Amino acid sequence: MRDGYVSTTMAAVAADADVAVQTVYAVFGTKRAILTELLAIRTVGDEETTPLTQRAQWQAMEDETDPRRQLVLFAALATSIGERMADLYEVMSGAAGSDPEIAATYDRQQQLRYRDQRRLARALARAGALRPGLSEDRATDILWAIANPRTYHSLARSRGWTREEYQRWLGELLIGALLADPAS
Repeated sequence: MRDGYVSTTMAAVAADADVAVQTVYAVFGTKRAILTELLAIRTVGDEETTPLTQRAQWQAMEDETDPRRQLVLFAALATSIGERMADLYEVMSGAAGSDPEIAATYDRQQQLRYRDQRRLARALARAGALRPGLSEDRATDILWAIANPRTYHSLARSRGWTREEYQRWLGELLIGALLADPAS
C-alpha cells in the first residue's frame, strides 16, 4: 500500500516481513498472488474462508425487517469494508492499467460486490420498499456506485471525514435514494 504495486518488489515485501525473499516466493509465488490474498482478507476482515454474505453482520442486515434500519446496517458494513479496502482498491486500480491479470482480478471483485449488493436490492424490492419507479437493477446500480471503497477513500482518506460521518452520510443517502417515502 505504501509504495504502490509497481514499485513494490518481492525483496521489499520480504524485508518488511522480516523473512527471506525465498520464503515469500515459496508462500505466494508472485506479487499478484499477494495482492489477491490481501483482497480476500480485506474484504471480510480476517483469514476465515466464510463468504461475506454468510457472516453474522451481513446476516443481521438481511434479517432486519425495517428497510431503513436495513440500510443503516448495510452502511455500517460498507463503511467497515471501505476502511479495510480503500487503499487496496487504489493500488489495484493503479496496477490494473499495467497488468491485465490484476485488471481481471479487480473486475471480478467489482462483479462480486455487485452480486452481493443485488441481494440487498432484491430484498428491498420484494418487501415493496423501493421508491416508486425504481427497479431492482437500478437500485443495485446505486448501491454499487455509492457504497464503494473508492467513495470511502475519496471522502474519508482524501477529504478527512470520520468513520462516523461517512457511515451516517452513506446510510442517509441510501435511504433517500432507494426507499419510498414512508408518508406516501
